[in-house]
Amino acid sequence: MKRIVPAPPPEFAEVFASGGWERVELLYGARTDLIRKWIAMTGAKPRNARRYVMGQTLGKVK
Repeated sequence: MKRIVPAPPPEFAEVFASGGWERVELLYGARTDLIRKWIAMTGAKPRNARRYVMGQTLGKVK
């Protein structure tokens, strides 16, 4: 059975850019898989895009 992915909130990309993963998780209460889909749908970039690209998360700098 296919699941319908809800559309991202209109301000999602801006909130993600300013507050990062933790902020959107807290604000929208969405699961990880849904947040990833919204990022793909909106092309959202976090404020520290380089860390995300390199596979690092906030607070876990190598």
